[in-house]
Amino acid sequence: MSEDTAKNQAEKQNPQEEAPELSPEVLDKIKHPASINNTLLNQSPDELKGNPAVSPEMLDD
Repeated sequence: MSEDTAKNQAEKQNPQEEAPELSPEVLDKIKHPASINNTLLNQSPDELKGNPAVSPEMLDD
């Protein structure tokens, strides 16, 4: 696939004129996300148990 074809397909799927305007607060969160440690500390125990990156799936014998 050529570069021009890929660019044209991307423009068809995500036209520039339909891009939503993001507030400065949202842009700041995107550019400077919260620390992963703070995010994990703020999660409830149920959320942590359901997160496979934190607690691996246990197999029943």
